[in-house]
Amino acid sequence: MEGKVGEVSLNFFVLQFALIFLPGLLWARMNAAFVLKKEQSSQDFVISAFLYGLLSYALVFLGYAILNVPFQLIDAGSADKKSVITTSVSREIVWALAVSFGCAIINVYLSTYSIPFRMLRLIGATKRYGSEDVWDYTFNLKSASVEYVHVRDFEQKLVSAGWVVAFSETDKIRELTLRNVRVFDFEGEFFYESPLAYLARKPEGIHIEFPATPEKETSDGAPASPTDGE
Repeated sequence: MEGKVGEVSLNFFVLQFALIFLPGLLWARMNAAFVLKKEQSSQDFVISAFLYGLLSYALVFLGYAILNVPFQLIDAGSADKKSVITTSVSREIVWALAVSFGCAIINVYLSTYSIPFRMLRLIGATKRYGSEDVWDYTFNLKSASVEYVHVRDFEQKLVSAGWVVAFSETDKIRELTLRNVRVFDFEGEFFYESPLAYLARKPEGIHIEFPATPEKETSDGAPASPTDGE
């Protein structure tokens, strides 16, 4: 009987702490899914979740202080004996969740477009373009010049030309989804076309060209074939 009471007490303790650190877990999960390029260890994830949770609550505390609203500190030492999730604490958790979600989105945006690195390059502090590889950097550019590509397959001697719809962001395999795809051989002879195509290649086995320039666009808005204008 004593063992069951202890188990219930432990589960209650874990449940309350899970609720308290939910903002940090949300932020860390979004960071792992959309920012990090490599798989994170369990230890690093727990540390990140803890730090993100503390930062979320710190921002909520700052907001409460500015608005002159009392902030109730959580009595973590009593979490295994009684409920520490009061109405005030529940409200703080909800606000912390909102803050962590907003911060996570900002973090994803900053990472996707390498904003910190752009600012550092602007003042000459670094020549790096970002923490991601060139693949991610290129296809995340807000430029029409990277929207139309020629994927050159040296094994099959074929070129797949089309508009980029989606691309992978992992270092295991390079994936591209193209629309309005036209397939040519290396001499420029047209083979066939497809409204949509999925291409997957190993990182070391992919060669992509960006041929789109205003003077080479055809009447239907697509750049010319791989050998036009040569």
